[in-house]
Amino acid sequence: MRDFDLPELEQVLAIAGLDGSTHLGRVVLSEAQRMKETEPAALEARPCAGRFAAALQDAKQRRGGAVIAEFKRASPSLGAFAADRDFDTQLRAYQAGGAACVSVLAEPALFQGSVEDVRAAARYGMPRIYKGFVMGAAHLQEAQASGAEAVLLIARVLKGYTAQFAAAARQAGLEPLIELHDLGEIAFARDAGAQLIGINARDLASFAIGSPDASPLRDAFPDALLIRESGLREPQDIKDAFAQGFDAVLIGEALMRSDNPRAFLEAAYA
Repeated sequence: MRDFDLPELEQVLAIAGLDGSTHLGRVVLSEAQRMKETEPAALEARPCAGRFAAALQDAKQRRGGAVIAEFKRASPSLGAFAADRDFDTQLRAYQAGGAACVSVLAEPALFQGSVEDVRAAARYGMPRIYKGFVMGAAHLQEAQASGAEAVLLIARVLKGYTAQFAAAARQAGLEPLIELHDLGEIAFARDAGAQLIGINARDLASFAIGSPDASPLRDAFPDALLIRESGLREPQDIKDAFAQGFDAVLIGEALMRSDNPRAFLEAAYA
């Protein structure tokens, strides 16, 4: 089949069954429309170098845990809370503060991100994850063209298609980070052979924050890198996540709000 055996966008939307009135539903429908309007291009088969996972593993061994520092200007629940942040100043702070990797929002409408930001982050040397709402081949094409090393795949969106997208991402040279929101989604990550697994404390429908536990994930994926996402407000929260068994954290809002993101990161590792 074409496009690395990926389903059509309409199939993914049908199985996702998202409510367009929720934050997640709004983003997904917006991205679906954007992808329909995107000029199609072919995915290229490329080797997957594994730089993203290797950087996380190295930071875990050297410092007890790894930080994926995120750049985002806005969110559906907060609006444009960091629209005035300078991209290069922020990325330099992440680099100096010891971030292992960087996550860059690519969704333009509600997060004010762009694929140009993903490309621009390359000059700081940290492996990058294309942070979007992948639902079709066009998203993977965009992630590949951005030069990112990794791509986020949200199990709540892709559900039974998660494994197909993970396989296509690897074939395209992208490391898939499978994001879960509850333990009922573990089977999707297992079928995908996930080695990078994120558990998001934020309910993407309501954007309420919970408190995920690493133990059930470690039982299900003893050899995977486990990443805690969202709800991290202070450097101590990062330390606590490492103590709770997470190998890495992905943190964005707190760093974007911080007057000194470098010091924030340094305090997390202290």
